[in-house]
This record gives sequence, C-alpha cells and structure tokens, in this order.
Amino acid sequence: MDAAPTGDTIGSLDSRLDALIDRDQEQLACPYPLFAELRDGSPVHWSEHLGAWVLTRYDDVLAVLHDTARFSSLMPTGPARRGRVMGEALAELAADPAMAPYLAYAQGQGMAAVLLNADPPDHVRQRKLVNAAFRPRRLAALEPFITDVARRLAADLASRLTATANFSPGPSPATAPVKSSSEMAGVDLVATFAMPLPMTVIAAALGVPTGELATFKRWSDDLVMPVGNQAPTVDQVRGYLVSNQEFGEYFAARIAERQAAPTDDILSDVANAELDGERLTLAEQLSMLTQFLVAGNETTTKLLTNMVNQLALDPALQARVRADRSLVEGLAEESLRFEAPVGGLFRRALVDVEIGGQVIPAGQHVWVLYAAANRDGCRFADPDVFDPDRPNARDHLAFGHGEHYCLGAGLARAEARIGIGAVLDAVDHLALVPGQPAEYEDTFVLRGLRQLLLV
Repeated sequence: MDAAPTGDTIGSLDSRLDALIDRDQEQLACPYPLFAELRDGSPVHWSEHLGAWVLTRYDDVLAVLHDTARFSSLMPTGPARRGRVMGEALAELAADPAMAPYLAYAQGQGMAAVLLNADPPDHVRQRKLVNAAFRPRRLAALEPFITDVARRLAADLASRLTATANFSPGPSPATAPVKSSSEMAGVDLVATFAMPLPMTVIAAALGVPTGELATFKRWSDDLVMPVGNQAPTVDQVRGYLVSNQEFGEYFAARIAERQAAPTDDILSDVANAELDGERLTLAEQLSMLTQFLVAGNETTTKLLTNMVNQLALDPALQARVRADRSLVEGLAEESLRFEAPVGGLFRRALVDVEIGGQVIPAGQHVWVLYAAANRDGCRFADPDVFDPDRPNARDHLAFGHGEHYCLGAGLARAEARIGIGAVLDAVDHLALVPGQPAEYEDTFVLRGLRQLLLV
C-alpha cells in the first residue's frame, strides 16, 4: 500500500499544480511527472487555486464521465474563478462606448448549452438531431476533399523545406546564444500544414469560402480563449466579444440561407435538423457551430503536430510507418493517448458523490484529467513509453467517453490518417530543427505546440 502523502509532498504538488493552472511554460511543457505524483499520492486532490477536485486515475475519470445523473457538464471548461476575472474585464469594457453593441449582443443572444456543455435530456435530443452531420456516409464523402487539401498543403511544406535547405546559412557557432523558435531557420509544420488542413476542412463543411479563412481562424482563436485560461486580459475579453458577435451574425445569415436552400454540408444538417417536428433553436445552432469550429480545428491541429513530432523524433519509427502505412492508425491512437489534445474537462457534482474514497460535495467541480488517465499504469503498460503497437491504445480518453464522446472523432481520425499519409508522400525525411524550445499554447486545458520547426 502506498504511503500517505505528507504535508510537504502535498505542498509541492499544490505549488506545481498552481503553476500549471497559471500556464507556466515549464509546467505546460511536461506536466506528466506532476500527474503521476498526483495519481500515486493524491488521486482525488483538492486544488484551492483552481477551485476544483483533480482526478487523475483512469477508473475514476471514466466513472465520472459515465455518471451523467450525478455530474453536470454545464461548465466543462472550469469553475467560477475565471468568471470573476471575466466580470472585472467586462466592467472595464463597459466604459468604452465602442464596445456597447458587442456587450449588448452578448447579453441578448447568449450561449445555449449544447452537446459538450449540455446535460440530459437536452444533450440526448441535440445529439439525435445532429448525428446525421457526422454519419459515416458524410465523412466518406469528405475524404476526397480532405485528400486534395492535404496533398496541396504537403506539397507546399515540401517546397518550403527544399528552399530552406538550399539557402541554409549553416550551423551557428557553438558560442552563439540560444535562439527562440521564431529566430530559427526551418519550416513551421503548425502554420504550414497542421493548422490549415483541419481549418480548411471544417470551414468548407460549414460553408465558409476559402477567401475568409483568415477571419475564420481569428474567430476560432478568440472564441477558444476562455478554455484553460483562468485570468483572461481585457484585450482577450474584447477580442472574444467582437468575434462572438461577428461569428453569430455571419452564421445566423448562413443558417437562414441553408434553411431556404439546403446543400450537402454539415451547416445544412444543423440548420434543418428535425426530430418529431422539433428543431434546434437559433441559439443552440450558433453554440453548436461554435463548438464545431473550435473542436473541428484546434484538436486536430494538435494531433497532426504530435504525430509528425513523434515521427521526427524516432527515425526508426518513421521508417516503419513509411514502409507500412497501416501503422498510421496505431500511430494516431497512441498519439492521442500519449499527448491528449484536450487534457481534461470539468464536471460539477449535483449531489454528494464518493470518488476514490473521497466525498465530492454537491456543487463542487472535478477536473477529469484525460491526460493523466491516459498514462495510468493500471490501464496502460509502460504508460510513459510511446508505442504505436500498443494493443489497447484505443482505450484512451482523448475524445472523452460515454454520452459526451466526441461527435467529430471520426473526422479527426480521417484527417490524421490522410494528413500524415500526404506528408510522408511529399517529404522524404522528417527532421526537427535542433535545439528548438518546446513552446506550448497558453492554456492548461488544451495541449499543443505553438510551433514545430522542420528542416
């Protein structure tokens, strides 16, 4: 039996956990030792800084995800601390006359609870209404488009790598100062391939013309800002409000168009979904499209980046996958387990619930840490070893589990399979710029490299 954690141990865990929540780059870069210590010594851990219980064992996380009767999903991105900070920022913005229409829109339109942040019976109704948008036939019909986009972007990646190799200034002297990633020679996989592929695909599925992709990306960046950010700045809240209104007004018009003249795309499915004569409300439709936008590109960008990173770090693995493309599926599943793009979401206890011997009082939140559960040695042998041949890799919780299992998981897997195939076809050898720092995005909930420089 493990020894009970001492006060010093708990204090150390809390200080490191606080640093992670505050988005300290050192903790963001490698949170897994912290997760392992929590899992072994304090698997149901109260974080005062977060205002939530932190769950790190696979079985505990799985139990909460399946218990929709006693745990609510209405606040999946965190408890009230961020709300207070947001309130302070909103109060400051209210003094700016230019922000008046955006504040009025946010108050008038609101955000409906849908899918990710909806509870039964609303979630069940919504899921039935939009299941058709992600049915296998729809995904199969998208694959030729995904393939065309992936090949074009991969060809551009290869061309840039060739140009970089031809004009490389050579290695820096050993005495040269360490450069930031922005100063290093190389081609950024994230900006060149991993971001534009899923962004282009989800934009097309939602009827956004390619000429508006830059605006679409800005909306995505602004709308995802509150996820894993407990202390947003005034400028970040301003951007969120502006993009929220622009996105809402744009898609309200597109929904009306699709209702009048449906086409064969996901937007039409959302606009016209009907069950027993009942349709989604406009607020539900807009909230749903927001989730599709963010989940449809942010998480897949991170998955593609992680897969390429693993191949570049392990030349032997890269050679195996090049020789046998059937290994790509295992590579994708193990990447999802090893580096979950969504580290974990939140649930709120509706009644007192005992988890792992600890009573979670009604009204308190739990942070169900997929990333920690995915490295639980009780479920996965040698959990800190990346093994694309792992027989149970698909048991990972990167897409959640149970009723709230990710609706777009099939699309993400298709984009990963097709995207990695296109990169391997276009680029003869994947290698990283030596010595580049690992810079992670400014969120403790999502996990992704800001850049991955290839040479």
